[in-house]
Amino acid sequence: MLNFIKSIFSEDDGSGSASRLLMVAHAIMGCIWGTHVVYHSHALPDPVSLAGVTAFITAPYAVNKMHSAVTAFSPGQSKGD
Repeated sequence: MLNFIKSIFSEDDGSGSASRLLMVAHAIMGCIWGTHVVYHSHALPDPVSLAGVTAFITAPYAVNKMHSAVTAFSPGQSKGD
């Protein structure tokens, strides 16, 4: 079980992933926000607010993966230079 939890928070090469940890922290904050809104208003948040919270939760991981994709296509240094 511990190995499974470690693998969730690490990249494919086994290194730690700060973006995944931030995503979990943002998910916890989003759940707290949603609970707070429902508790005080006795109604579900509107869809735009839920979309904003979803973007807030996934932003760290998306930025990390976007950075990886951009650097994968950047021109590398040739060995002859």
